[in-house]
Amino acid sequence: MGMDTRAALRALCALVALSFGLARAAEPVPELPGAQSAMAIAKVEEATQLAYDEALAALDAAIQQAPGDIELAIARCRFLQFYGDSEGVRWIPGAEDTFAPCIKDLRERWPTAPQVALFEMESLFGDEAVTRGEALLKTADQWPEKSRRELLVQTSVGHEFSGSGNPERAGELALIAVQLGDTSRIGAAAQYLTNQKKLDEAADLLAKAAPSEDPMDVAARVKAALALPDPKAGLAQLRRQPKLMEFVDREAAARAYMRVGDYASAQRVLKDVCIKCEATRSLKFEAAMGARDYAGAAKLVDLTDRPNFAGHLSRFTTLAMAAPLTLVNPSMLPGVAICLAWLLVLLLAPGVVLVPAHYRGLARRLKGKASEPLFPAIGLKRAWYGAAVALIVPMLVLMLVRPAALAELFNGNAATSAQMFRAFLIAEGTALLILAPALVGITRRQFLGDRTALRTWWIVLLMWGALIGIGWVLTFVQTRLGVNLETNQTRMVAAMVEGGAQLGGPMLSLLILALIGPVFEEFVFRGLLLGGLSRHISFGWANAVQALGFAAMHDDPPRFLYYFAMGLFGGWLVKRTGSLMPTIALHVLNNAVAVGALLGVG
Repeated sequence: MGMDTRAALRALCALVALSFGLARAAEPVPELPGAQSAMAIAKVEEATQLAYDEALAALDAAIQQAPGDIELAIARCRFLQFYGDSEGVRWIPGAEDTFAPCIKDLRERWPTAPQVALFEMESLFGDEAVTRGEALLKTADQWPEKSRRELLVQTSVGHEFSGSGNPERAGELALIAVQLGDTSRIGAAAQYLTNQKKLDEAADLLAKAAPSEDPMDVAARVKAALALPDPKAGLAQLRRQPKLMEFVDREAAARAYMRVGDYASAQRVLKDVCIKCEATRSLKFEAAMGARDYAGAAKLVDLTDRPNFAGHLSRFTTLAMAAPLTLVNPSMLPGVAICLAWLLVLLLAPGVVLVPAHYRGLARRLKGKASEPLFPAIGLKRAWYGAAVALIVPMLVLMLVRPAALAELFNGNAATSAQMFRAFLIAEGTALLILAPALVGITRRQFLGDRTALRTWWIVLLMWGALIGIGWVLTFVQTRLGVNLETNQTRMVAAMVEGGAQLGGPMLSLLILALIGPVFEEFVFRGLLLGGLSRHISFGWANAVQALGFAAMHDDPPRFLYYFAMGLFGGWLVKRTGSLMPTIALHVLNNAVAVGALLGVG
């Protein structure tokens, strides 16, 4: 039998199975009372069964004329599979029982045929599809290009939608399929290229591809285009198939509009999208701010929503800086109250330690046990001032310079490292300037030391070695115990190191994080706090208290003991030398090595 005849027979089968049979089965059943309704239903079922039998007979007749036609054999099994699903709406009695022998016959007659393997994969989902597809890929090198392409597509889709699939592998297979001529996975392939930072290749692939008729592929193309440098790329992909725009994820569509500055269209697209979803809420807020719809933006702020507090705090600070008058909006008032209460708590927090220290000092003086201060010019008032500056000023400056910074601090977000570093630089520099008045009265020798302080260089190195040992032991023990060593603190430090390198190279990161930061912290904890406490309580207690405060400020539980030890060592160096320089040197050395390790230098 020639190819034209077989093609005609397959067309006939498809026509009978999909048109005649399905049309009869879909005939509406008039709502008739009693027996008439039952008779009408029976009549439709009889017609459906008749159509099914006729279509199956036509397929069997075609196979008898071409017994070696694998495509016809698969078409028959696919037909039986369609009507053999007992959970489907078009189930036909007997089709399910006939399907199993049909599959068995395929396997026995064509055990290595790609068509049979691909047909069987069509009924697999999730992990089963991924496992089967990956196994077939190992032996599919000799398959016809069309079959190999189809296998790549099916396995790629399996990875994408499987709970334990590999998105990167899905994109890799999609790209190979596209290179073999597939057009259904252009979007997935382009997304893979953007993830691999091959932006030019992704842009070229999207530009040369014909418009897609597949809604899922259109959506994937839009998302891939949003990662390209060209701000118009996303909208260009969105508009290539106007009839399919409704199938594109509306958040992706909104981002496409926002990238070209069309915030009004973004708001329109997001109008009915889930407002309780945090990601959507943030996107709606961004669109409202871009459109200067501050009243609409205020409605998206709710600081009483505790699970999403960080996101709402970010929106609150952003809106407050852009439009201060919105602070009287009812949805913003809780935020105002929370911020004022927060500032008051931070302002009064040092008193938890300093007030008892004051009364303890009075009691010691009455007993004739007055303490000898480390720095005569430093008392509890300056200690309170320094602690309040350290707690409040950096946060306030971050809110002014980068309103979203507080949420980033809460979440340990490293996605905006350069911007975060710039904000940190301004905040740290401002805090250092505001701290300066409290340091008036500290002599040059107390700052820089003398020959005695210089001769302690070997002690500084010894303490630094001890810190390395403490850090190694803590890491070893906690790793063995399964403790997660990554914290918000470590993520933010890594982000700022990277940000400094992006803005001015590795030396800028070293200068700020390994010099200015340590100097500020040493002035606060070993200068003002330790100096003020030592005037009223014994040095041992004063040193322990300031070291606890230093460790707590870093908010890094796995390394709390490490920071506590550094604080104790620094306080002891101040006591021994009467100078801040050795403890600053220890802190700078510690931070320089940490920053160098993150930068991969040295």
